[in-house]
Amino acid sequence: MDIREKGYSHWQGELKASRSNWLPIFFNGIKTVFKKKFAKVIFAFSGSTFIIFLLAVYVSTKPELKILSELVRLLKSDADLFKTFYSNGFLTFMLVILSIFSGADLISSDLKFKAFPLYFARPLSRSDYLLGKFSVILFYLLLFTLVPGILLLLFKMIFTGSLAVSPLLLLAILVFPLLECVFLAALTLALSILSPNTKFIQIAIFLVYMFSNNLAQILKAIFKSDWFFLISLQSNIEQLASFLFGLQPKYDYPSWLALLPPIAVSLLALWLLSWRIKKAEARS
Repeated sequence: MDIREKGYSHWQGELKASRSNWLPIFFNGIKTVFKKKFAKVIFAFSGSTFIIFLLAVYVSTKPELKILSELVRLLKSDADLFKTFYSNGFLTFMLVILSIFSGADLISSDLKFKAFPLYFARPLSRSDYLLGKFSVILFYLLLFTLVPGILLLLFKMIFTGSLAVSPLLLLAILVFPLLECVFLAALTLALSILSPNTKFIQIAIFLVYMFSNNLAQILKAIFKSDWFFLISLQSNIEQLASFLFGLQPKYDYPSWLALLPPIAVSLLALWLLSWRIKKAEARS
């Protein structure tokens, strides 16, 4: 190794692109969210739906047990079971709260502290940055949707002693939570980048959820058409679940159209995030 005189010397290394540049952002985000105040309370409420449905599946195999009889009666088939589990109003509400808790400050705090120059001074691309932030929200949302869904299927097989499962049902169990969580994560990040004020972002995400449902109800009452439920976050999730699980849709419009809002919001969020980061870079 060369012995250099004391003073300045040029760095002779090179920066290499890596597909794992986003992982430090992901791991740091996971730890930060887990250490937040009230994290365990929110996680407990988010996981309570799984506990209730697991108990209902167990009770359905024990006719002598009378608890949760109303819920057991509603779950007439495996498709009904998983559609109701994934799209019930309480779980959707908790996923919105979880999105606010885990993702509202992911980009708004970087805007507040003008952290973009620090990120992009490293060999980090915009796609690495967005993927790292996006994966934090997606991790926590899938932790309370996809993971419980798979566990519910496994426990159902254990309780019934049958390994028979329809390939289409298995595909729906895996695909639906991915679509739902990507939709919520994209919406959260798109709103997170609008302002450095995290409180404002938290309120905005919650209002989008509430206002979309209320506006759909008002327009339905005025124009007597179920098509307006396409703008409702909760109703759209229910209709999409009916489509993927092959059940009768709740609202009177083609259920496959429920795929369009998540796709549109995700694409819009991707464009908005890229544009806003580019703009913030130019200012810094």
